[in-house]
Formats: sequence, C-alpha cells, structure tokens
Amino acid sequence: MDLNEKLAFCIVDDIDTYENDSIKQTIRNIVDFTISNLRTKGYTVNIGKDEDQLLQNLKGYKHAVVMSPGTEFINGFAFFEALDKLVEQDFFVAGHILDRTMHSAYYELHHQCYVINMDAYNAFKRPTVGALEKGIVHTQLEPKRSVDNIHDDYTPITVAKGYKQVTYANRCHGWNLLKVAFEWNLPVIVFDDSIRNNKQHYYPESTEDFLKQKEHIDHKLKYCEEEFVHTDNTEWTTGITEKYEQVVLPASGTLYLDLIDKGRVVFYDYNKKALDYWKETCPRKDGIDYLFVYTNLLEEQNLINYLDVNLKTLVNLSNVFCYEGTAAKYSLEQRLTAQNKLLKVLDTVSDVKINFTMKADAGH
Repeated sequence: MDLNEKLAFCIVDDIDTYENDSIKQTIRNIVDFTISNLRTKGYTVNIGKDEDQLLQNLKGYKHAVVMSPGTEFINGFAFFEALDKLVEQDFFVAGHILDRTMHSAYYELHHQCYVINMDAYNAFKRPTVGALEKGIVHTQLEPKRSVDNIHDDYTPITVAKGYKQVTYANRCHGWNLLKVAFEWNLPVIVFDDSIRNNKQHYYPESTEDFLKQKEHIDHKLKYCEEEFVHTDNTEWTTGITEKYEQVVLPASGTLYLDLIDKGRVVFYDYNKKALDYWKETCPRKDGIDYLFVYTNLLEEQNLINYLDVNLKTLVNLSNVFCYEGTAAKYSLEQRLTAQNKLLKVLDTVSDVKINFTMKADAGH
C-alpha cells in the first residue's frame, strides 16, 4: 500500500475566528492551494471545524497529519519526504512540543501541525486532543524534557514521561494527548529541522503575529513574479505526440521541441525576467517564428492577440491557475473565473488543444 493511502490530512478550519477580513482571505487563499497540493499528490484531505470529530471520523489510516489552515508546505517535496521517514518511526504523537511552565501551564502541542499514530489513538479509545483552557487548576505528571532547546527556552529537543506530579493553573492545546502519552509512557517526537524547515506557519490567530510572518508571503509573491527563473525544462505533456503549427507555453520549458516542425512558438509569462531568459536561451529550430508575450493570465486575456487563430494550436496552461507563487494573492473563485474567461477566448482558435498540469480547482 502506498504511503499516502496510509496517511490522511485533517485541516482544522478556524478561519472564522481570525481578527480581520484581510487575514481571513489570505489564509483562505493559501489553504485552498494546500488542498489542491495535497489531493493531487494522492492524499486524503478532510476539512472541518471540530478537531476531535475530524480524528474520530477517520477510518483506515495509520497516521493523520492535523494542521491549521495557516500552515503551508514549502520547498517542493521536502516536507513529504521528511514525513515519509517520520511515520516509519514508533511514536504516539509528533509535533511542536512547547514547555509552557513559565505561564503556569502544562505543555502544549502546537496546533499549527502535528502527526498522530491512529492505531495508538484508536487503541486508547480516541482521546480528546485537549483545548486551551485558562484558569483550570489541575495536577499532571510533569514531562521529562531535554536541557537544550531548539530555540529560546521553551522548545525542548526531546520530551518523555517524567515522575513528578505538578500542579498547573492553565491548559494549552493538545494537553490531553500529551497527558495520555506521558502517563502510558508512549513515545513523543519533537519535529526536527527536516519537518520544521519545510513548512511555514503564519500565526493568523493574532493580527500582530501574522503581520510579522506576512513578510514571507510578500517575499514569495515578489520573488516568483520578478526573480524566479526556471532554467531547465519544467513543462511536460500528458502523452501528447501529434504535431502542431502553433505551440503556446509558459517561459519555463522546451515542450515545443518535439511537437512542432514549422510555424509559431509563443512563450508567455508574468515574470519578465523569466521571459527574457528564455528569449535569450531557448533552443531555436529553423522554420519557426518565436514570440515572447509579457502577460498575467490571472488578470488579462490578451494572449489571444498574439495567436494566429487559423493554425492548429496547442496551448499549455500548465499550473498557471493553481500555482504556489500566486496562490496567496488570488482566491479560488478569482482563479477559476480567470481560467474560464481565458478558455472562452481561446475557443476562438479554430483548432486548439488545451493542456493543464493543474487546473484552478484541482482537488476541490
């Protein structure tokens, strides 16, 4: 059985609790892309507002990744490769484990992302996760933690069952899962850098914290639009072998080389640097005219103005309408609308084939 058939993702939709509409919309945009990203990789993705219900309703999976909509996965496949290795280990729960004793609180399993062993979870009769509760005086087994921290003084590298009962005044998210783990001496894994460095959490629950993290969103949008250049071929067909007289594709590949012998190749992109790179370096073939069109298909349909509508044409739209580099800026509805408008315009080409690697609503 493939690993993604043994593992499901649960997204706890708490967007309605965020403090302003701008944050809500940005995170909604990001999580819509995350859903596409996960489902097109073959993972099951369940979305709901009740964290316990999401877990309790999950059947037939060895592990579950529970995550906030304010978390996204970065650096390509790196997170998923690290996740594959993580779930080969023996543990009850893995995540960001925070020592909150300085706030008179029990340890926290941070809600941004954690992984739970579903076999163990079911064996212990599906315990509740444990919500944040302030002013709840209680006594629990104090975990044994490493002296060293990942950062600051509240992020232990390791945690395990302790032997001392301690009274706390507050409970943090995940307190009950941690309680079960430590009372029964079940392994708890603290995420290492292979997980930490390949996801990004935006702390949307707090406007102040979100604004500190928004720099990453803005940087990604700007970098992908102005700096990032695919210098190698990233464009592949879905088994297309016939020849065309006109091939239209993003400035990121050499798809046209095998698909056209004479006619026109039209490169388009919203990144002028990428367009200029391929204008200078694309392998040219005799008998072919090359055009380079600077356009943002998410905002305009002027690409049609550069096409010969009478030629047999392949238009590769790749993942333009479901792209990590623009996902935070455009809603799913905006991406779908732009895609459908362009398809309507391209329908004026007399003989046209449209190729996608991901449509706007992939996985939805």
